[in-house]
Amino acid sequence: MNKLLIAIAVLSLGACASADPISTGSGGKGFSISCNGSADSWGTCYKLATKSCGGQYEVIDKNQSSTPTGLGPMVERNMVVSCKA
Repeated sequence: MNKLLIAIAVLSLGACASADPISTGSGGKGFSISCNGSADSWGTCYKLATKSCGGQYEVIDKNQSSTPTGLGPMVERNMVVSCKA
C-alpha cells in the first residue's frame, strides 16, 4: 500500500503538458498551454507552443504557481499564445 501511495505522489509531481485550442480576441488561432510539474520548466511550454502553432507565436499571458508538499513543490505553469500566420 505504501509503495502505491509513493508512486501516486511521484506521478503527481511529474511533468504533464497539454495544449487546448482557443480563438484569440481578434479571431485568430491560439492555444491555452499547461506544463505542470516540478521536474519540468518553461522550456516545455515554449516547445509545445511552437509545435502547436507550427512555428511562430506570441505569448499573450503566462503565470506560474507553486504549492509546497511533503515530497517537493507542486508547480503549475500556464500560458496563452496567439499563433502567427
